[in-house]
Amino acid sequence: MKKLIAELRKRGFEEEAKQVEKVIAKGWETLPRGWTKESAKKFWNSLTGDRKHKITKCMKKMKDVVDDPGAFCAGLARLVEYTPKK
Repeated sequence: MKKLIAELRKRGFEEEAKQVEKVIAKGWETLPRGWTKESAKKFWNSLTGDRKHKITKCMKKMKDVVDDPGAFCAGLARLVEYTPKK
């Protein structure tokens, strides 16, 4: 958990880092306070860039940061890549 927060801060997501524990506890069902789909997308893009296999890229970057990088990255991908805008 501490590594994830440090990674968020390193990438310039200070406010988001404050809320990340709530997201990990609940999955990506709800966004942390202060996050928007746009800020989640920005974080996702900072992890994956323009790669074809974005979840794999995310998992590689997050492997030492979160306990389950597959679940973390798949949930984030579902939120930003596959959820229709309301």
